[in-house]
Amino acid sequence: MFPLAGKNFPTSSDELATSIEEALSEVFTLPKKNGVTVDGAKFPALKTVRINLSGATVSAKEPPPKPKPHGKRQAGVRVAKLEVTGQPIQYEQTKLNLKVTGSGLAFDFARDKKGNALLVLAEAEDGKVEAKISKKDIETLLTEAASVAAKQQGITIKDLELDLKQDGPRSVAAEVRVKAKKMMMTGTIVITGKLDIDDELNATVSGLNCTGEGMVGTLAAGIVQKHLKPHDGTTVPLMTFSLGDVALRDLKIKVKDSVEVSAAFGKES
Repeated sequence: MFPLAGKNFPTSSDELATSIEEALSEVFTLPKKNGVTVDGAKFPALKTVRINLSGATVSAKEPPPKPKPHGKRQAGVRVAKLEVTGQPIQYEQTKLNLKVTGSGLAFDFARDKKGNALLVLAEAEDGKVEAKISKKDIETLLTEAASVAAKQQGITIKDLELDLKQDGPRSVAAEVRVKAKKMMMTGTIVITGKLDIDDELNATVSGLNCTGEGMVGTLAAGIVQKHLKPHDGTTVPLMTFSLGDVALRDLKIKVKDSVEVSAAFGKES
């Protein structure tokens, strides 16, 4: 499902490409060379729709809520082949690699509660979603979060070590060990947590806890724990749009130097 710009439904391939791109520009800063291309002269029967988000930066302070259709829908466009790529998409200091491919797709035109136009995926013959975030990017994100919290007490955070392990078919367990230094004293803080991924590719953080070793580590752990608490239960979408009426299946997680999530959609063979 993709938001469209404005309240009018597009009536040509060019209008569709412009409408999708303008809606995306409200959330992303897109490189000039990338964007949306639509091939197929016999609208609404289209050959390909390509959405290139590679190098895009999320400009919104928070990921927007996924749009939901409201009221009656009407037949929209049929797409022989869909490609959505983001290699990578930048969100703050984190890079997410995203790839969505599909074939034999049917989209409906719909509106949200405010009357804004939407493109809703109603059917798909076949499709695949792949999302990937590197261990290095996770380490960078965690280091910055811990440093901001500890700096208030004059504590320096360094030498972060992240251990990721698969904890069930849809879960990843994480343990972070960080050296904390204040003046001439050092200590260690240990942060643990869990990430669960659902059928909509939403990642929910839970079980966040922080403990300390040594005087400085114990002091820093108490500070970091207060900052962690509001984030326990936070859900982060790994995909900035939904698949409408089509459900994901065969979701798999692979943990090595990165966390890789893949899933299929469409009719089962």
